[in-house]
Amino acid sequence: MDSLLDKLFRFWRTQKVINHILKGSIVCDIGCGLDVYFLNRIKRSIKKGVGLDQDLCDYTEGNLEFKNIKIDSNLPFPDDYFNAATMVAFLEHIESPEIITGEAFRILKKGGKLILTTPSPISKPILIFLAFLSLIDKREISSHKNYFWPKDIRKILSGAGFNKENVKINFFEFFTNIVAVATK
Repeated sequence: MDSLLDKLFRFWRTQKVINHILKGSIVCDIGCGLDVYFLNRIKRSIKKGVGLDQDLCDYTEGNLEFKNIKIDSNLPFPDDYFNAATMVAFLEHIESPEIITGEAFRILKKGGKLILTTPSPISKPILIFLAFLSLIDKREISSHKNYFWPKDIRKILSGAGFNKENVKINFFEFFTNIVAVATK
């Protein structure tokens, strides 16, 4: 069960992403998690949402569709399909972020946006300490494979196909987290 601090951090992260989702969009939430929190927050304002996670069961609920999928390979969608793809606190959990960001680029329509949040290296000792104190989920923090600086994210997104001029990156939460918005 998520702690109060986990819930607060999740709310702040998703708020940074929600601000970039246009009404009526078709959205793919990559690494949505079992609670599908982000898509549930935006379901009333989007046309369709698809959540992908390797721990989910396949099901549909209203305008939301959820798929059990291993996310380190090709995504089962046509090119140029989604208005937005999101990765909320997900990129740090995968070995090869280049693969999934390349797939996000492929499935986005021209003008579509990839919006992601990820912890910066500044947050690593803080998160480890908070997990040690059991104030946040230890399993989540121990599964982090990477921490990124803005230059790392810019390089990954550029390698995925995004033009460097169309990538905006900012810190939030006192430089411990990063939000990146890349437009195709």
